[in-house]
Amino acid sequence: MQVTLSDNSIRLIKWLSVLLIAKVILFVLYGYRDYFPPNFEVPFLLGRQNYFFGSYAWSFYAHLASGPTTLVLGLILLNDRFRGRYPQWHRIMGRIQVAMILLVLVPSGLWMSFYALTGMIAGVGFATSAIATGVCAILGWRAAVRRKFITHRLWMLRCFAILCSAVVIRIIGGLGTVYGWDAPWIYQASAWISWLLPLGLVEVHRNIQWVEPLPQSDS
Repeated sequence: MQVTLSDNSIRLIKWLSVLLIAKVILFVLYGYRDYFPPNFEVPFLLGRQNYFFGSYAWSFYAHLASGPTTLVLGLILLNDRFRGRYPQWHRIMGRIQVAMILLVLVPSGLWMSFYALTGMIAGVGFATSAIATGVCAILGWRAAVRRKFITHRLWMLRCFAILCSAVVIRIIGGLGTVYGWDAPWIYQASAWISWLLPLGLVEVHRNIQWVEPLPQSDS
């Protein structure tokens, strides 16, 4: 059963989503002041001093650089107006995004997942999200090379949804602070919810009738 949304509702949802993502990106960038040099009193670095310096530090800073960058690139690349007006720039920026995901974001995320503070459940959740991001990026790039642009668009939308896990996990963390949720299982659950929820919304999106319906196949 398809759900039909009005033009204004669609625009509102899209703009609210963009504003939320932009706000979280700015919040994350503002928080970088605690990482240069590392402040081991802040929540994320608490308890990491013994193993921070070395391979973990390289992965940590690589992830800090690539995460917001791929999110910003994703916001631009998914914009229909930008893609239609600047197709060459879309291709160039798309290659940069895929390269950054596969060569920087995914490897650093996988390495950091071994050090998840609440154990294996959270670690597997973060590792799986990193692998899923890489798979979506590869399949999206492969579809573009084969000129299957509808398939390409869908895979890159999925990839961006998983990238938005950085946004969702901070929303969960903010809610935890407000309501005093401090149980380890909340962090473990957020490692999975943060990427499964936006990915699920993409699949729901395929059953919603937008102004320009998202095609279901390349045929």
